[in-house]
Amino acid sequence: MIRILRALKNKPVDKKVKQKLNYAAKQWPAALDRYEQQEKIIGTQRSSYSKTDPDATFMRMKEDHMKNGQLKPAYNVQISTNNQYITSYSIHQNTTDTSTLIPHIQQHIKS
Repeated sequence: MIRILRALKNKPVDKKVKQKLNYAAKQWPAALDRYEQQEKIIGTQRSSYSKTDPDATFMRMKEDHMKNGQLKPAYNVQISTNNQYITSYSIHQNTTDTSTLIPHIQQHIKS
């Protein structure tokens, strides 16, 4: 960005363009740092996170009394049972059960 400003320094450029470039030069570095930090929190397995609970992922809740499909921070809990006793459980950040089944079964076999 600074190279762009240097290249345009002695050339006739519209004031509005220069203002936008100056704004971008001041704002983008902080924004890029924030985006990198957010991508580290999210990781590769999920697409969202809650600011109040960074480990939680936003999921659509079925018990929503307004029936408007509101997203809320949540965890995906998988439970294995045997004769109505809980034999193992696992907590995941993934929103779908299809991506949590194999890790849950692997953990169940280990324990």
